[in-house]
Amino acid sequence: MEEQAGTTTLEEHLRGFWPGREPEPVTWTDGPVLERLPDFVTYRIAQRAPDRGWNYATVGASAHGGTEFVLMAPFDTDDHAETLAMVAHFNSFEEHRVDVGSVLHLGRPWTGTSRMEHLLFSPPYPYGPLLEQAPGGVRYLWLLPVHASEAEVILTEGPEVFEELLEAEGIDILAIDRPPVV
Repeated sequence: MEEQAGTTTLEEHLRGFWPGREPEPVTWTDGPVLERLPDFVTYRIAQRAPDRGWNYATVGASAHGGTEFVLMAPFDTDDHAETLAMVAHFNSFEEHRVDVGSVLHLGRPWTGTSRMEHLLFSPPYPYGPLLEQAPGGVRYLWLLPVHASEAEVILTEGPEVFEELLEAEGIDILAIDRPPVV
């Protein structure tokens, strides 16, 4: 079995994926995440075009479960660091492990005034396999905010059905309060 990548290797993976854009640490330090995952860090990375938002990616979440997380956002806010810390902590317990197709209810909007309070765990389609497959067998999953009605479709009919609906509607995934597709 391949040995899991350390935090330095994962940080290099992020720098290599986003060359010329230095990942900036914005780790959420409130709550229990650092007790469970002491090497956990969230990084904020700007998109190439300044008007296309931000990327947030974790390092150290994979210490339990082999999974790291990435989130795209239209603007910078501490909400995203908090969300990633919560997801990493939740996933660090074997009974709560997430995978492609998992849906998590946040109990609050994913950001600001959005009506989306759920996250779909998906392959990082906007980024591709170069980000997804990290060293040491670590895998990055993309967190896509979804409405409650969409979460229900994902859970009953599968993520593929939902993804087809998103594609057919041409939805802007960076819109903080996009209309639901179902």
